[in-house]
Amino acid sequence: KVHHHDIRPDNLMVYTTSDGRYIGVLNNFDLSSTPDSTSSHEHTGTVPFMAIEFLMKEGIQGKIKHLYRHDAESFIWVLTWVC
Repeated sequence: KVHHHDIRPDNLMVYTTSDGRYIGVLNNFDLSSTPDSTSSHEHTGTVPFMAIEFLMKEGIQGKIKHLYRHDAESFIWVLTWVC
């Protein structure tokens, strides 16, 4: 399990295969962590695409542990922005 911490349009790539399928790729894992790493309380990312919980008082103070749902919420914000 890896938490990306910075899901944004610049870190997503889509390409077309020779048979016409679309493949999506998440890249730029330099800010990522695993659930048991000490950096899981550090909240980095691009503000418009961060999970709302990290923008609240407890999140700003670093009291919220990064979970998979925070990256999932970032994907939703990216899709909202792109579409």
